[in-house]
Amino acid sequence: NYPRPSFLPPPLDLAQRLFIAHLARLLGHDPSISLHDDWQTTTLIASGYSNYDRRNSGRSKRVHLFEVSCPVVESLGWTLHEVALQAPSVLGGEADREPWFNFPAPALPEGCWFDGRLQRTERYSLYGLPFLRERLKRCFVFNSSKELTEALRPFANHQAELHARDCMLVERPS
Repeated sequence: NYPRPSFLPPPLDLAQRLFIAHLARLLGHDPSISLHDDWQTTTLIASGYSNYDRRNSGRSKRVHLFEVSCPVVESLGWTLHEVALQAPSVLGGEADREPWFNFPAPALPEGCWFDGRLQRTERYSLYGLPFLRERLKRCFVFNSSKELTEALRPFANHQAELHARDCMLVERPS
């Protein structure tokens, strides 16, 4: 083993990559992309970066949704729940053992429920997707906050039903 040159970033620890909020402290860079099987997940997250200027549409930051072909085999395969259970070994503290989480965003301030046990909630890939241009299937642009909210509402309602049903199954006495 040779000493690692100081100008290189620290080696990528896969577990560390999955703690996005802590990447600057842990790695100094982010070589990853997040993939979502449901377009609504991506759109909800992107609503936090959007800004719709009614007076000057040129200053708006609209949500652009890209549908891309990326087989599951090209992703890392961990679920958000598995990552949360590993958090103490990387970040210290206690593990969040709740599989469901509510994610509020500007398009849905009350939030949307997600099951962290499902890989479809978020998948990870490193460094990008090869041949991205050839994988792009279509692009859709949301032109207003109202469009975003109206598009996301049915998905959020469905997710709330799944969450309620799952919580009822868990709380039943044995």
